[in-house]
Amino acid sequence: MLPGRLVVGGYSLDDAGDGPGAGTGLSVWDLRPDDAGGGPRYGRVGHEALHSPTWVVAHPDRPWLLSVGETSPSEVACTRLDDDGRLTVLDRRQTGGDGACHLALSADGRWVLVAHYGSGTVESFALDDEGRLSGPVGRFLSAAPLGPEADRQDAPHAHQVVLDPARADELLVCDLGTDRVHRLRLHADGRLGALAPAVVLPPGSGPRHLVVAGDTLVVVCELSLQVWVARRSADGWQHTQTLSSTSRELGDGEEAASVSGVRVAGDLVVVATRGVDTLRLLGLDRATSTLRPVAEVSCQGRHPRDLVVGDRLVWVADQHSDTVVALDLAAAAAGREEAPVVRLAVPRPACVVLLDHASTTRQPGAGER
Repeated sequence: MLPGRLVVGGYSLDDAGDGPGAGTGLSVWDLRPDDAGGGPRYGRVGHEALHSPTWVVAHPDRPWLLSVGETSPSEVACTRLDDDGRLTVLDRRQTGGDGACHLALSADGRWVLVAHYGSGTVESFALDDEGRLSGPVGRFLSAAPLGPEADRQDAPHAHQVVLDPARADELLVCDLGTDRVHRLRLHADGRLGALAPAVVLPPGSGPRHLVVAGDTLVVVCELSLQVWVARRSADGWQHTQTLSSTSRELGDGEEAASVSGVRVAGDLVVVATRGVDTLRLLGLDRATSTLRPVAEVSCQGRHPRDLVVGDRLVWVADQHSDTVVALDLAAAAAGREEAPVVRLAVPRPACVVLLDHASTTRQPGAGER
């Protein structure tokens, strides 16, 4: 039920806005035997002080981690993960953009795709057999009209890049600044180009992250606090439903509410919302590409930055609580507010990757990312 190894990426030094020493960089945690009867424990076995690696993916064939530094200028890095948890940076280079916040890896592991919130660009980098990076080879910047929220939609803001599972060469890019999900082609030589007209969302929605579940597209919108759903058709994606990311009443607290992450777990869609600090579970009808509310529970921390689902657990990086927690998925779906199965103290966590302890010498899958 519990993964033997976790990798956590987080803000580093003063990049978290809290002064030197506030963040963690990249860290590796192994499951320890429960010899004290106090429940499962993880211990840190590896660490690398990369600059704010806030998104991390595992290579499908090699014991490598690919990460982006959410800095200005940004950087992309390839790091080897050894069996003992030691991390060794194989290569790192500046991307040419600002505020990199997400990356994806092509199915063959040859291309690293980086989304930049600050500069709004999506860039491709070649990855060779030694873990060396070169590029950028391709670059995309939207010329679409900006959204109406002047303070947040002042320019294109590429927030996520995802490969469509149905098409190995198609990229879906959430652009918070233009209220669009761009559909790009990753060419065999690494170039990026428009593949089809973008998916246009309501003005001011601010798409942040998405998931594709078969023929269903689920987009969470940071600015409007909405979950936007569409169904695949011969003409692209046809809108089927819009609903709120939270059922909680929004107060006048210090932190404004904003939807921050989405994952699919079988026929459940799990959505995290900051401010109210909850996970909302939605039942997915794959035949109609619609969602129904199931339950909403606390994320057991403050400011959920990201979540990942694996082995009947929902892992949440609660950035402002300095914790990573694992919640029982069945209990959450039943609406039960239970204590976390695991609570891990990690300064300013931003993302979690689940790995089997032996996966550094086998072939680590990137399916959870």
